[in-house]
Amino acid sequence: MKLSYLAPVLLITTVAATLTAQQKGKSKGKGAPKIKWRVEQLHKDNNEGAAVGDIDGDGKLDVTAGEFWYQAPNFKQHPVRKILPHGADYMQNNSEHLIDMDGDGDLDILSGAFTLPIVNWYENPGAGNYDVAAWNVHQLVDTGTGHNEATFLHDIDDDGTPEFIENSWNRANPTQIFRLLRSDNGRITTEKHVVSESGNGHGMGFGDINGDGKQDIIFQAGWYEQPADGPYSGPWTYHHDFDIPHASCPVLILDLNGDERNDFIWADGHSFGLYWHEQLQPRADGTTVWRQHLIDKKFSQAHCLAWDDIDNDGENELITGKRYYAHSGRDAGSHDDVSVQYYDWKPDTSSWVKNLISSAPTGEGPGIGLQINVQDLDGNGWKDLVLPGKSGTHIIWNEGK
Repeated sequence: MKLSYLAPVLLITTVAATLTAQQKGKSKGKGAPKIKWRVEQLHKDNNEGAAVGDIDGDGKLDVTAGEFWYQAPNFKQHPVRKILPHGADYMQNNSEHLIDMDGDGDLDILSGAFTLPIVNWYENPGAGNYDVAAWNVHQLVDTGTGHNEATFLHDIDDDGTPEFIENSWNRANPTQIFRLLRSDNGRITTEKHVVSESGNGHGMGFGDINGDGKQDIIFQAGWYEQPADGPYSGPWTYHHDFDIPHASCPVLILDLNGDERNDFIWADGHSFGLYWHEQLQPRADGTTVWRQHLIDKKFSQAHCLAWDDIDNDGENELITGKRYYAHSGRDAGSHDDVSVQYYDWKPDTSSWVKNLISSAPTGEGPGIGLQINVQDLDGNGWKDLVLPGKSGTHIIWNEGK
């Protein structure tokens, strides 16, 4: 199925941002306790992918980021691999995932690259062998495509095993799902399913858009509806109900206002603008209807989003920040300060409270890269952030209130 990007069938109404007092720089409340944050840089390079998991089987969470992994609790640096440079200031690593690829019980690294069609995984050498110069490398699949914005490990069929899915900035590229299947010898192999033979685009997210109980795929130029007979039963149906240019990786799909219709949150990854789209009552023919709301337009290049409980209030928050030099300094706001922040959603007023985690002159502190990892690394009950990026790989320690 080849797609042509016609104008959406419905215009999107843009609603001005609802800013809270804290977003305008005033106090959230007299004496309200604030979270303490501490920034630690693990390494300075241009790597933009990272993952968190127990690499050495000691029960503690370790970090992988580009050419190295970092062993808890002191996050000692160990080599993993060498990564090719790309462009003016990129490394060929747009994502990392930790998964047992060979069935031996420990976590291996599955990695994506910006312009390479080959997807490789790196074999965990096992306990006592962590000072090797490089982990053994294995090819998982040749996807046949380059121009990869990001990759995801996501369970699209809800069977408990994730699938490997690439997002591409090239609209002519196919949208594909690679099922990860474990063979008799324990190793993972792939089975390809084509969602659409062409029609990809910058940004991607997963969730139920039309309320049929099946996960759909959002991307830059609309969404793909999962077939009634399941994700691998044939091509998916394309709906051009909106455009979200240079959308974030991921786009977050969730019901923000409790009306039992899923909304979505996205950011312009290469300019200013963080938004949420409210899903309204669909048309009689099933066409989805959306109203766009501005969350924040004070910073640029929010290329990655996360949704997790960062302040221990029992509710998830929107976590993002400014990606440092997303297009080698050519994007709007590239030379502004880098920042990391989270937003509290207030459903009673449909507003957001902005909370700054970190801010620094451009290139001198943590921004975001292509993945935001939210994990309690030190077991203090508060979730920390692991952030790769061109200003370095950082842990931002959450020390609580």
